[in-house]
This record gives sequence, structure tokens and C-alpha cells, in this order.
Amino acid sequence: MGNKIEFKLRVLIGVFLATCVLVYWTTEPSVAIKKPSMTPYFMQVDGYRVVNQANLPENAVEMLELDDFIFMNYDGPEGRVNLYIGYYYTADKAYAAHSPMVCYAAQGWKIAEKAKKHHLNVGSYEIQYEEIITSYGNQAELVLYWYQADQLTETNAYMNKLKMGYNKVTKDTAQHAFVRVAVPIGNGSYENAKKSGVDFIRAFYPNLVEFIKSNTVESL
Repeated sequence: MGNKIEFKLRVLIGVFLATCVLVYWTTEPSVAIKKPSMTPYFMQVDGYRVVNQANLPENAVEMLELDDFIFMNYDGPEGRVNLYIGYYYTADKAYAAHSPMVCYAAQGWKIAEKAKKHHLNVGSYEIQYEEIITSYGNQAELVLYWYQADQLTETNAYMNKLKMGYNKVTKDTAQHAFVRVAVPIGNGSYENAKKSGVDFIRAFYPNLVEFIKSNTVESL
């Protein structure tokens, strides 16, 4: 009896995943509807002050196929923090985002070791993220990053695509993003940088959820 139930459950899971993939792959490339800028949602993060909006070269915006983005430096209790969010409204851009494992290396930064997976609870949300330590000359940064599919997070690009399929079926939305928080290590310790990065995620993530919800229409 137990084996039959388990078999049926596996079949249902397989059908669901296949449906998600089908929904994604049959989605025609589309032009994103112009949405309000996400910038105002991140100008005020509790406990942090915006220092400046960093420049992102036009060729980088084109290469990443961005529909919108945030690239800001903040000052907080533990010092400087950089936030990058590359935002997309259509499913055909599922692989447009580039992992720091690729981007940093392409710019000459050295990756100290392979990415470590972690999870963090922020209110009722669980964030799955990866971290790496990068260096370039005398500079060193702790980088925390993840994929965001509507209100779901993921560290694996393929699994993120499946979650996008789930959102398309249940909410009729394909919006997704790549989120990265970078913290200079400098003369401080890894522990200090990690605390700074995690504290900042806890502070800004509600702003991201608010922005996502403002662009999500629940299926009836």
C-alpha cells in the first residue's frame, strides 16, 4: 500500500514538474510591460543611508537584458554595503543573469573557494543563498547572492526556472531577479563582513517583497 502511494506521489510530482517546464518552454519571448521604477522602493532601508547609485555601463545593461535594476551603495552600522538586483519580467530571460562565480572571474577577481550554501529566515520568508570570498589586488569582498522567482528564492539556476514555472501556473507571473549583496572585508574579519551582509539582507528584503507584491496578480 505504502509503495503504491509513494509511486503515485512520484508520478504527480513528475507531472507537475513537467507542466512547469512546458509552461516555461512554450512561453513566447515577450516585451515586458513598462512598470514603475523599482528605485524608490530601495531609497529608504531601515538603519541604512544611501551613499550613491553606482553606474552600470550601458553595454552591461544590454548584455544582462535587464528590465530594471538596482545598483546602490549604502552606509550602515558595520560600514559600506553594495546591493545589486537585476530584475526581469519575462520568462525568456531566465538565464540572462550571471552568477558572481562567472562575472567576478571574468573581471580578474580571484574566488577564494567554492560557493557555500546557506539559508536565512526573514520574517515568514526563507532565503536560500550562496556566499563566496573574492579578491583583486588588495581588495577583498564577501559576496552573498541568490535567484529570486517572485517570492521564492533559489541558488540553482535550473531549480529557479522550475519555480518560475510554478509561479506561472499558480500566479500567472514570470517575474524573476538576481540578487547580490557585496561587503568589503578590508582590514576587518570575515565574521564582521558576514554579520554586515546578513544584517543588511534582513533590512532590505522586506522592501524587495513589497516591490514584488506590487507587480504580482494572484490567480483567481
